[in-house]
Amino acid sequence: MKLDFRAELTTTQKRTTKIIIDTLFILLTKKDFESITVREICRVGLIPHSTFYNYFEDKYDVLRWAFMREAYNYYPEVDIVMNHYDNIDKCADAICDFMENRKAILTKVASKNPINGAFHQTISQSCYEFGQLLAKNCTRDKNFDYPYEVIFNNYVNGIIEVFNQTFYYRKIYTRKQIHNYFTDLYAK
Repeated sequence: MKLDFRAELTTTQKRTTKIIIDTLFILLTKKDFESITVREICRVGLIPHSTFYNYFEDKYDVLRWAFMREAYNYYPEVDIVMNHYDNIDKCADAICDFMENRKAILTKVASKNPINGAFHQTISQSCYEFGQLLAKNCTRDKNFDYPYEVIFNNYVNGIIEVFNQTFYYRKIYTRKQIHNYFTDLYAK
């Protein structure tokens, strides 16, 4: 990624990244991610190609950065060493907040982008990347019966499945249910 998702952005950077990301998501509500081009993002967002490439490498980079930035906004504790059990509760809350605040747009995006498509694969990969950051801080100086990568990949699979069930299969979960599922699956 050209931009660090943790970095404080200038006013110009905030405005430009917002235009690019908002344009991508507007297009995602109308068509499949694979059929969207950088040229189209620039045309619809009214930004020069050179500006786009100053910020992002390609449309995948935009999606990854947008996800990582959003995850970091909901979960700024990613860089803090914390107790594994506290992490489960914080993560469940962050997921619930994110889904509640973005439900309308994510429902539209899911309807245009198949579960096995490039959008879903890119978001899933971003979940694993963010999960690796969490894993480093939740497992530092701790001994587990299993390799921490196995534990956290399983954890990330659970998060991805909550998204799949909510936005692709239209199941409704309460915040309490998600907390209970995560606690039952990962805290024991």
